Amino acid sequence: MGTCFAFIEKQNEVELGELLLSLNYLPSAGRLNVDVIRAKQLLQTDVSQGSDPFVKIQLVHGLKLVKTKKTSFLRGTIDPFYNESFSFKVPQEELENASLVFTVFGHNMKSSNDFIGRIVIGQYSSGPSESNHWRRMLNTHRTAVEQWHSLRSRAECDRVSPASLEVT
Repeated sequence: MGTCFAFIEKQNEVELGELLLSLNYLPSAGRLNVDVIRAKQLLQTDVSQGSDPFVKIQLVHGLKLVKTKKTSFLRGTIDPFYNESFSFKVPQEELENASLVFTVFGHNMKSSNDFIGRIVIGQYSSGPSESNHWRRMLNTHRTAVEQWHSLRSRAECDRVSPASLEVT
């Protein structure tokens, strides 16, 4: 009975897509390096034209937004390859209070960009998979740690991660 119920439960969840990220911390330089590698099966926000997805990466320290960076947007795809690297200055003593908020948007010329999904990795991770990625990065300085993440809704991230509430 339990397994059947879990299956029904899963059916009702909207799949927002997945994001492949690589994280690496260089203690001597105090740099947190982030590679946004690719995304797949993103929720299509514009059915007529397909999505033009991009990823916004925001560094939150404690509950203060510190820095925002963005990937380029790729036209008409729900499976974008980015292979873009970003570096954030985070002194080692501040690392335990850092969170990275990754939000995928569909680029929209006419109105504000369309929210597709979000995850938070770091002090205020949005789930066990995100916490695990952060822990693995902390335990292997100077080595890139790669992992796929399932995107979550804004409401879910806001509920479980105070860092999500600090960004747009």
